[in-house]
Amino acid sequence: MSVHIASKGAEAVITGDLIHSPVQCLETDLGAAAGLRSPQAAATRRAFLERYCERDVLVCASHFPSPSFGRVVREGNGFWFEYAKA
Repeated sequence: MSVHIASKGAEAVITGDLIHSPVQCLETDLGAAAGLRSPQAAATRRAFLERYCERDVLVCASHFPSPSFGRVVREGNGFWFEYAKA
């Protein structure tokens, strides 16, 4: 599950357990050790990254190394997580 937040024109999304590592942005088919439905998880992850790619939405990646705030950009056939600058 992920949570989308919007207020006064600003948007953010919390990834929850949708994605566990920045590596999964590039390799969307790469599952987590606990993932029981890998094909479904990969499709959901890719759809999430497509939806928020290159939009002005703050992504709060729950399981990424700190600081876990940034945005998603396209990188070849995958995506890249750009960490927010402090």
